[in-house]
Amino acid sequence: MVGRRLWRVGFLTALPMLMFGKATAAELPIAAPPVPVPLWTGFYAGPSVGGSYSQKTFIDNFPTPDGAIDATPHPAGLVGGLQAGYNYQIDSLLVGIEGDFTWLGARSQFSCFSFGAQTCTADPEWIGSIVGRVGAVFGPVLIYGKGGPAWVSDTYTDVAAKQAVSGGVQSLPGDLFVGHDIRPGWTVGGGIEYMFLPSWSIRLEYDYAQFRDRSVDFYGDDGGFFTELIKQNLQMATVGVNYHFGVPGVAPAPAPIIAEAPHEHEQQDHVLAFATLDVGKWSVDGVTGALIAPSTDLDTSGVRYWIAAGAGGYKYPGQGTLFNGVYTTGEALAGYGFEGDNYSINVLAGLNAINDMVNPHDPDNKVVGTEGGVKVRADAYLTPTPETMTYGEAEYSTAFSTYYASQRVGYDVTNGNKIYVGPIASILGDERFNQWRVGGHISNVQVGKLELDFSAGYANDSVVGAGAFGTVEASMPF
Repeated sequence: MVGRRLWRVGFLTALPMLMFGKATAAELPIAAPPVPVPLWTGFYAGPSVGGSYSQKTFIDNFPTPDGAIDATPHPAGLVGGLQAGYNYQIDSLLVGIEGDFTWLGARSQFSCFSFGAQTCTADPEWIGSIVGRVGAVFGPVLIYGKGGPAWVSDTYTDVAAKQAVSGGVQSLPGDLFVGHDIRPGWTVGGGIEYMFLPSWSIRLEYDYAQFRDRSVDFYGDDGGFFTELIKQNLQMATVGVNYHFGVPGVAPAPAPIIAEAPHEHEQQDHVLAFATLDVGKWSVDGVTGALIAPSTDLDTSGVRYWIAAGAGGYKYPGQGTLFNGVYTTGEALAGYGFEGDNYSINVLAGLNAINDMVNPHDPDNKVVGTEGGVKVRADAYLTPTPETMTYGEAEYSTAFSTYYASQRVGYDVTNGNKIYVGPIASILGDERFNQWRVGGHISNVQVGKLELDFSAGYANDSVVGAGAFGTVEASMPF
């Protein structure tokens, strides 16, 4: 449950020293020399923006391969995405691993094929990769290279301007054929990164990706079908900002030889990591992300950053067939968190992007392709009394008019352990569907610093009808 503040209070005690006589100079503590701090070691995450250029080659593959080139489009456009990873610094050497997901705002329209005066589009939608990084550290400057496997998603369309027949496939004026493709490949790249604040860095990066040659299936609205062999590569140049979790700003002071007087201290958490798995009728969804307090701890009012990414799959009936959908989403938001003795409220706004693919093509589905938007979000967690809680969250994005809102109330059934049980109600949807839910929840189940929340109940969907849902949410501050 995002918005939960977890208090962790510890105590540091020391036995007082008994001083006998007057200390001499030889008895005074000698400070050890400062220990260099590995500035880059740790987890990091952040957004990036830039531009991309792709080269594609369409090769005739129907009814039999003949090697003829039907088109060579070059989609280009703006990109935006999220990256996260882990660095480990050994002196001036850095090694690490990084995963990234980038939405591609590239689209190309071009003449294609040799019959029917056809017009095609190539729409690279997203690219994701998992890479290893190796770099050289020069204080706050990092120069690095990277490489590893990558995947790209594309949508293609083909519209005939006049009647034609080829290979047994007839095209009439206005006939639409659509193809979707996710294919594997590899990527290499490199860049330079600068730590301009103790926990913040900015980087400039170039990447090249090459993908496996693959035949793509094109489905027509009238049931027609053909394939086309497509080859492709992609180049990107991006600027990104990363937040580094737990990076120290300065070298720690040497430990004193003389014990300190007893005092209290409390652990300050600056990041709340979270993940959610939701299962419904013909759908599975997952989300992961983090709420970051860059200038204060999570229990103090201040600026908040929010980054999250999600993916899922679903099915729905229509036109005598069963459509299969896959979507990905990501967002970077900023705002303010209000913290009190019995409440926590976050108000955030920023940008997000959604990619949705449906197979076979559904002409009645408006939620297809990639769309970016402005997103707003608010959540509030309150404990009106020691035995009760209430948590609500709501968000809306202009991308496909996507919305979600949920409210739960709970009562502590453990007589002081703060495990709450009660009802939950939610609404969600976009331009394709609307759904409402009612059920029950068990919240704030603690396993160390990990918090687990469970909910389940009845769901009614405007497309797939009545069914059940179940949700597991996990969060951990650090």
